[in-house]
Amino acid sequence: MSDELSHISSLLDRFDRAITQLSEVSNSMDKMLAVHESRLENQEKQAEIIHSRINDFKKEMMDGIKELRYENKIQHAEVNERLSRLEKWRWFVVGAAACFGFILAQMPSITKIFN
Repeated sequence: MSDELSHISSLLDRFDRAITQLSEVSNSMDKMLAVHESRLENQEKQAEIIHSRINDFKKEMMDGIKELRYENKIQHAEVNERLSRLEKWRWFVVGAAACFGFILAQMPSITKIFN
């Protein structure tokens, strides 16, 4: 009977050690889960921050593109106006040269009239 009692006592000691070890493992698992949960929360926050930064950057880029389009439109209008003035000046010079050339070609006839 005492042999059985010592055997049962030995088993109880093993169960106590196993329970103690399981509780330690459970505590460490709880700590690990808490750490992982906080890491996941941090990653979610960082993902939200990155997403908002991307959206802000996209808005800034679109605003910049709109501004560039507006400036481009103004520059095209200015270049078009300048080109139009140059074409008018060119035709004026061509017309004046044609008149001057015609008068020079008719110079002998004109000098006969006045002589």
